[in-house]
Amino acid sequence: MPRFMEASGTPAELDSIGYDGRTWDRPILLARGQITTGERMPSVELLPAGPVAWFAEGSRLDVDGLVFDDPLTGRQMSGSQFMDRRLCTDGLLVVHGGACVYETYRDGMVPDDRHVNHSTTKTLTTMLVGIAVAEGRLDVGAPMTQLVPELAATPAWAGITLQHVLDMAAGLNTEEHYEDPESMYWRYADAVGYYANDAPRPRQGVLDFAVTELNAVVDPPGSRFNYASYLTNLIPIAVGNAYGLDPNVLLEERIYRHLGAQAPALLNVDDHGRGIVEGQLNLTLRDFARWAALFLREGRSLTGVDVLPNAWIESTLESSPHRRAAFERSQEAGMLPLPDMQYHNQAWILDPGDGVMAMLGIHGQFCYLDLSRDLMIVGYGSYPDQVHPVMVASLYEAWAGIARVALG
Repeated sequence: MPRFMEASGTPAELDSIGYDGRTWDRPILLARGQITTGERMPSVELLPAGPVAWFAEGSRLDVDGLVFDDPLTGRQMSGSQFMDRRLCTDGLLVVHGGACVYETYRDGMVPDDRHVNHSTTKTLTTMLVGIAVAEGRLDVGAPMTQLVPELAATPAWAGITLQHVLDMAAGLNTEEHYEDPESMYWRYADAVGYYANDAPRPRQGVLDFAVTELNAVVDPPGSRFNYASYLTNLIPIAVGNAYGLDPNVLLEERIYRHLGAQAPALLNVDDHGRGIVEGQLNLTLRDFARWAALFLREGRSLTGVDVLPNAWIESTLESSPHRRAAFERSQEAGMLPLPDMQYHNQAWILDPGDGVMAMLGIHGQFCYLDLSRDLMIVGYGSYPDQVHPVMVASLYEAWAGIARVALG
């Protein structure tokens, strides 16, 4: 059973350097802020079970000695410089052919730290949908107003299905501009408690925010990709309603306890106990790799348990002209030089025909997966901006360079 924990509070001795629950994500403080979310937010721990499992150790890949093209200066940089200066790496790990071939911890992070995943959490936790669909509990074509009855009072939700939410194509009036203090995102940050403040408790929370803020239609559902983290939090609520169980319990019982994890996962929750699954799952780097590896292994964990139906993986990687067109209409179109890039089932599908996908999170969290070549690159970062073109270009350069050497 997941264990609930109130926020523990920030140590008072950090006041002298200006670190607290309001300032944790300032660039100079971010490396600590991302490994201490339990200090400022209530959480549940998802507990592992059984022996720890890990990949075989393979021949070491010298990522530090590789040469990368710097998108900022146009010059070349060593892998070590590139990780430190362009990716702002906290940890990076490469698995190829069933073996771990590279692992590094930087910027003060150590192997036992549980680092926040930000939006890579979306892909990981949405695996519950694949399980529920295979068991006949959910239909991705079902209306969200049926799966989450609280939405029925908002007319804008009429006609929006679970699949529309999974594909970030709900057609609702949403935006997520981190650089704009007037953005919907910052009202959401207050609603779920990302920053310490003096607002009365309990805060609004993930469900009430969706009901009250996501209330206007701008596009026909399914016609345009429009990235909106607020949608993701509704997915576990729908799954939990389908089973009649707390979705946090489902995450632990159906996924996490079977991964061979080394440490409890920490999932930050809102003031009503609902998981903030759009971006607040905290894992060690190796546990992130253990969870993500379900995609590489046709849904089977390192402990040999069939956790995720392979049909969900196959459907996630299916190419769709309709989804491609929806992506082309979005503000993310052209973010990477990939002609068939799409977004499906809360994952970035980089090359559906070749089985290449990614999980991406603000400040440089990522998992790059090449299923056809059995390659996985996972990383944590503390990039000073939430999102920046230099960060995106650097990630793509790192994936391409590591893949080129790893795959020969």
